[in-house]
Amino acid sequence: MVRIRLSIFFSVFVAMVGLMIIAPVMPPLIRELGLSETHSGLIISLGSIAMAVMAPVWGRRSDALGRKPVILIGFLGMFVSYILFTVIMYAGLSKMINGTLLVVLLIAARAMVGLFIPAVPSSAQAYMADVTDEKGRSAGMALIGAANGLGLVLGPAIAGVFVLIGLLWPLYIGALLPLIAFVVVLLLIPAHKPVIRAKPPKVNPFAKGLRLYLFAGLATMLSIVTLQVIGGFYFQDQLALTTQETARMVSLGLIFSGVAMIITQGLQMKNTKWQPKQLILAGALLLLVSMAIFLFAMSLIGFYTAFFIFGIGAGLMMPGFMAGASLSVSPEQQGGVAGMVASVQGVSAVIAPILSTTLYQVDKHLPFVAVAAIVLVMGITLLSAKNKVGASQPNSEKHFSA
Repeated sequence: MVRIRLSIFFSVFVAMVGLMIIAPVMPPLIRELGLSETHSGLIISLGSIAMAVMAPVWGRRSDALGRKPVILIGFLGMFVSYILFTVIMYAGLSKMINGTLLVVLLIAARAMVGLFIPAVPSSAQAYMADVTDEKGRSAGMALIGAANGLGLVLGPAIAGVFVLIGLLWPLYIGALLPLIAFVVVLLLIPAHKPVIRAKPPKVNPFAKGLRLYLFAGLATMLSIVTLQVIGGFYFQDQLALTTQETARMVSLGLIFSGVAMIITQGLQMKNTKWQPKQLILAGALLLLVSMAIFLFAMSLIGFYTAFFIFGIGAGLMMPGFMAGASLSVSPEQQGGVAGMVASVQGVSAVIAPILSTTLYQVDKHLPFVAVAAIVLVMGITLLSAKNKVGASQPNSEKHFSA
């Protein structure tokens, strides 16, 4: 059991590092290429459509093929995709390509990344659901959340170190990580038999209970992606930083968030008394506090404090909506619902960059106001449905058919 949990943790951790290593350098890279904030939003959002579409597909394939093969396919695809993305970035910085062609190629490369990334977290989450019961589900999902948090810490930290050599160096490292992970997973992760022999009923995202947890996941991921996308622009403009100072500042801020997530989810793994709804509501309150600090702080200390509080809130909400969604369906549908959760992350990556960068050009504070409004609506919706959702929570299989 320990080996399985460590394997799941490792898979999600490496996938998150591969994603997060680019976050601190994307804004300065976009400006070095002579592109605008809107171009950045288009590259991230339109490229993420593939992630939203493919996440449920990978989840269902892991039910049929087994979790390990799908994780391996995901890492191999990520390696090829990141190589392509890095080559295009290098060509753009070297003035070999520019303008519309550069934007189109970056979008296409980002789409390839989005095509393969959800294979890893969706299969890993389904694997965790396979090896935990209802009572231990929140703690199991907290382990996945901790892997996300550690990746959130080390990804920007690695970027902050290698950006001192050059802006492209974090991309070189990011391209190497999936290949290393492929080899390690191939050797160390135990094979897992397919869960099903016949095609299971499709997961209905609008089923009672499940839709509320997916909404909570959407609000959580919209908050995280928005901070990643416009954070660099916002802090550079607020504090008049250079591009390299911005990359280091955002890296450190994301490290604070990651540390907070790890601490929060480590405590959650030891204390399984909190139910998914309680985790989500407590996390939502902290996210609202962090948004208020981002809006009114005018110093590095204030922003770093907001990053830390944001990490605690996200650290509560992530295992909350993952566990709640998992408990809302039957055992043979765990791959499907895990893919649905990953799809929510992809949808967030589509919506948040375009929305946040568009709002940013109107007023730099508006993205944080929008995030606060979405989280508030989600919290009120979940709180108002408390009795109805809570009544169905203990019996997860009946919950799905409602």
